Amino acid sequence: MASFLVRRVFVMFAVLVAAVLSMVTAGGPAMADEDSFDQPEGLAAACSTTSTGGTTKVNYDGRYYLIRVPAGIPSSGAPLVVVVHGGYGTPEGVEGDSGWDALGDQNKAIVVYPRGSKSEGSGWGWNADAGSADITHITKVVANVRAKYCVDAKRIHLSGHSNGGQMASRVACTNAGLFASGAVYAPAPPPVGCDPSRALSWAVFASAGDTTVIEPVAYSTVTYWSWENRPCGNEQSDGGANGIKDSKQWTCDAGTHVLWRVYNNGSHDWPTGARHTEVLNRMWKFLKDNPRP
Repeated sequence: MASFLVRRVFVMFAVLVAAVLSMVTAGGPAMADEDSFDQPEGLAAACSTTSTGGTTKVNYDGRYYLIRVPAGIPSSGAPLVVVVHGGYGTPEGVEGDSGWDALGDQNKAIVVYPRGSKSEGSGWGWNADAGSADITHITKVVANVRAKYCVDAKRIHLSGHSNGGQMASRVACTNAGLFASGAVYAPAPPPVGCDPSRALSWAVFASAGDTTVIEPVAYSTVTYWSWENRPCGNEQSDGGANGIKDSKQWTCDAGTHVLWRVYNNGSHDWPTGARHTEVLNRMWKFLKDNPRP
C-alpha cells in the first residue's frame, strides 16, 4: 500500500507539471468530493432500443453532445461509454480519432461524446475543478441518454484523452455511484484531494514519446486510483507486444483493478494503426471486465 508521503509527492509533482502544460487544464483544489448524482437503478420506462442510424447531434443543456446507438442493443440494457475530448478538442474530433464508434457498434454499446465548456481555439476544454459545472453537465448528459435509451445501470463507463482523461477522473471520483470504471489515454494530472464514495477500476494508457503529458504525469493517475482503491497488490504484467515499454496491473481488495500500459515512442495524439487497435481493444476489455458492483 502506498504511503501517504508517496501519494503527496506524486500529487505535488502532478500539480507542478500541470502549471506548465499549455494544452491541458490543471486539476482542482484539494478538497473532498461526494456523490452529487442520485444513481437510479433499472431502465427508464419505455426506453428505446432503436438505432440512431449513425452518429446524431443532440442540443442539450446549452451545449450539444454526439450519440451513437448501434442496431441490436438488448432491451435489458446496453453498456454506455462516455468519451471525453481533450483540451482544444471537439466531440467530432475525439469521435474520429478514438475509434469508439466502430467498437461500440461491434459490441452493442452506446457511445456518447459530450462537449466541454471552456472555449479554447477552435474547440473546447474542461474545467476539472471540484464543483465545476462540467461535472454536473456530464452527469446530466448521462441522465438524458438513459431517459431515452435502454442503458445497463451497471455498465456506464468513462474514457477520455488528455484534459478529457483528467475530467473523466474528476467525474468518476465525484459520482462514484454512477460510473462503473474508466480507461483513459495520456491523462492530465488527476483531481487533487477528491475522495470517491467507493473504489473504481481504472486503466491508464500513455506513450513514452509524449512531450505534452509526460510519462510520470500520466502515471500520477495510476498512483491516484491505486490510492483510492487501496490496498492494491498482486502486481503482474499485463502482457505486451512489440512497442510496449511497460505494462502492469494490480488487483485491489475492493474487487477493483488498476492498469498501466505505456508504449515506446508515440506522441500525445491518439495512436494510429496497429497500436490504435491494440489500445482500444484493451480499453474495451478492461471496461467490460469491470462493471459496477
